[in-house]
Order: sequence, then C-alpha cells, then structure tokens
Amino acid sequence: MNANGNQRAPVMLAALPQSSMTPAHQEPAAENSFSAILKRLTEGIRKEDVKRREGWRDRNGQTHYVDYVEWHTVADLLDRIVPDWSHAVRGIVQIGDFVAATAAITICGVTREGVGTGPADSETGIKKAEHDALKRAAVKFGVARDLYRDEDGSNDSSRRTGNKASTAPPRDPIAKTLSDLISPKQLALINRLAKTLKLDPEVACQEMYQAKLNEISRRAASALIERLNATLQEQ
Repeated sequence: MNANGNQRAPVMLAALPQSSMTPAHQEPAAENSFSAILKRLTEGIRKEDVKRREGWRDRNGQTHYVDYVEWHTVADLLDRIVPDWSHAVRGIVQIGDFVAATAAITICGVTREGVGTGPADSETGIKKAEHDALKRAAVKFGVARDLYRDEDGSNDSSRRTGNKASTAPPRDPIAKTLSDLISPKQLALINRLAKTLKLDPEVACQEMYQAKLNEISRRAASALIERLNATLQEQ
C-alpha cells in the first residue's frame, strides 16, 4: 500500500530478452572455446619435441627413419593446455605375440580413443602399448597429427596398428615402389589378427582390395589392419 492507504498497483518486471538466456546462444561460445583448444593442441608440438629413430630396412637395404613424440611430451602438453583432461585404458587384448591396448582421452566432455600395440612377453611391452594408445588418442584431438597424417606405415606406430583417425582405404592399393611395399611387421600383424579372427588374410585382402597381400602398399596395409582391429574390438 502507499502512504494514503491505497493498494499499490503491481510493478511488472521487464522480461529479459530470450536470446540472452537460451542455451542455444551459449553453444557457439562453447564451440569456439573447444575449437580454440584444438588449435592450441595442434600447434603445441615443437620441432625440438620430435624425436627420430631407425624404422625399417627396405628390400634394397636402405634404412628408413621415423619421427615420433614421446608419451610424456603429449601428457605434458595436455596438462599445460587442458589441465582437466582425463585418460583411461579401456581394454588390453593379446593378439599372438602382441598386446593391443585401447585408451580414451576426454577433453571438455569429448572422448576419443586410440589403439596401441607392444610385445606381449613383458610388462614393458604392455606399458608401451598403453603409451602408444594414449598418443594415438591424442592425435584425434590434433596433437602431433602431422606425424600420422601420411599413412604410409612409416610413422611411430602406424606400421603396427593403423590410424583409426584418418586411415582410409586408398583408391589404388598396389605398391608403386619397393620402399612403399607392405612391411614385414605389417604383414606379420595382419596374419596374427586374421588368425585370431579365424580369417584367411589373403581372402580378407582380396575382399577389401581385389589384390594379393604381398603386393599392397603400406598405406593399404594400415587400412586393412585398422579394419581387422575394428572387427576384433566388435567381437
């Protein structure tokens, strides 16, 4: 009531503009923030972080080298840019003489997985598989992706497991040079995966490429390994 005893008319509060309250107008900001994180992760690996080691010898006896980053370098980068990132090992499966580990990384509510392999005859091999899986999961967020972009089998672990992020069957699977031919390690892993799945590796290759296993390229072999790994995980 007012001073004269009369009832005061209700005061109507102006409604806030709907556009300033709806989640729909908050999503772009979140998306931009996540995109900014991905950009920083993609650009986070410095030249001095990249290591080089002897990779394999081709049939001409020429030694090929591979570039890679160590797992703790990747973890340090994630700690620095996304302190609340999380990591979990989803599973470890033995495939002949190898173990395949699946690891997941979660950043801002987005989870992406990677697969790594290592020798099954030691604890060191299992740790190596886990570390490799962590790195490959990080690649899905852009970390050191340039090292894995060329799926010719010459990168850190693509010769062993393939790259789930971007490995696509090439249009022409036939190797053009001896150095591009499927590597012995790739061939051994394909045979082990096929044996575990109770498949004929030659039949699997024919179904995918209409080509013989011993004539496909490293990139084609990586894609075949990826497909066999995916089939194994589904089972």
